[in-house]
Amino acid sequence: MTTVDLLTERVGVVMQNRPVVSMSSWTAEAVRACSAEGKGLQVVTPAHSRLTLPLRLALHGPDCRWVVTGPDGGFFDGLSGAGLAWDGERFAPTGTRRRGGGDGSFLVVNAVVRHTAYDTLMLGVAAQTLCESLGGPPVGWGTSEPAANPWDVEALTELCRGRAPGGTWLVFAGEEPVVGTMTVTRTDGGVQESITVGARDGADARGAAERLAAGFSLVSVVAQRVPGRDDLTVGAAECGPPVPVGLGLGPEVAVEFGAMGWFDLEEGPAGWDELARIVSRYRGAEGAV
Repeated sequence: MTTVDLLTERVGVVMQNRPVVSMSSWTAEAVRACSAEGKGLQVVTPAHSRLTLPLRLALHGPDCRWVVTGPDGGFFDGLSGAGLAWDGERFAPTGTRRRGGGDGSFLVVNAVVRHTAYDTLMLGVAAQTLCESLGGPPVGWGTSEPAANPWDVEALTELCRGRAPGGTWLVFAGEEPVVGTMTVTRTDGGVQESITVGARDGADARGAAERLAAGFSLVSVVAQRVPGRDDLTVGAAECGPPVPVGLGLGPEVAVEFGAMGWFDLEEGPAGWDELARIVSRYRGAEGAV
């Protein structure tokens, strides 16, 4: 695996010394290669580096981490603040934690929509709708950063069809500080798009969810506020957990909602109580089957 600097039985380690570390073609290939071999990817940077949202989103799963070299020579997780140490196979938690010092944040919205597969289906339209609702239309897309191809749902769809039945991961960006990723996969009933968009804090997550529900077969929408900067990057000093903003469930999940049920998780206990009621009802229904 030539795309990583160090390879063990558990992880691939990539060293980066740049002000902004992105999901470049080289990093994207490292993500794909590690995933194919069942290994985690650990990206090691100095403390002054920042991650773009697409790379931040890619570092999920067992042993995947952003490893930051601290000023004292130690290591910590740039997203959670957890102290880390090399154990011979990976950077693993030490049980200590570093407190985040940043006070900035931005909105991250994940939406899942499903389509019936047919010859004229155009992929990327849901991503375009979500972008427009949260800040501005996408202007570029690609299989890595920067999203250098002019936005074109026909070209995007052609690429995804050429890779089917395998899945396709893509990145897109708009002129406003709007950036996102989408994963296209085949399902038993058709095609699924999982779309994640980052936008400035204050964007209307519920309005975006309602617009998606009006035009597509919506499964779910999850909105969170995450630590970070207005340009949608995150620095190691801004580590911390996401804060739930809202959850939308489409009629495929809960038929009683009609187009969509929205749970406001930020304004107080009412949204959480309503969500708990729905979850309890459906658990009861499953147990009765």
